[in-house]
Amino acid sequence: ILNRITSDKVIQTAILVTADGELLGATSMTFVSPDGSTKESVESLGTLIADIAVDYQRLGEEYIHLDPTMTNPASSKKSHLQCLFLEFDHGLVAVSSCVGVDCFVIGIAAPNAPLGMIKARLQAMTEHVQEALAPLTE
Repeated sequence: ILNRITSDKVIQTAILVTADGELLGATSMTFVSPDGSTKESVESLGTLIADIAVDYQRLGEEYIHLDPTMTNPASSKKSHLQCLFLEFDHGLVAVSSCVGVDCFVIGIAAPNAPLGMIKARLQAMTEHVQEALAPLTE
């Protein structure tokens, strides 16, 4: 199913990892940079990116009480990482969190890829993953 968002090469590699960094799926087992100079294990990239995303989520949860629209500061409202963009030397990484499933959908694209298209595809894929994995969390 991850191949759907990589069909026209806007997103070069798609990865599904748990919040602990365990690889659940990928469109390929290695990532090759657009210029072909770097070849990385998708599993190690997924683990690194998941670690960064978890840190951003934690930070969001720590600062959620600063939201002026929040009426009850003691509520259990949690931050939800909708889309995080990271720029690396060899491309652009987009991360989206699956609500209630504790996993991330990650897309790696060329540095000049259109951000709006990446975000839309990633969020659509995240919804599919959430629906597919929801019965496992009940």
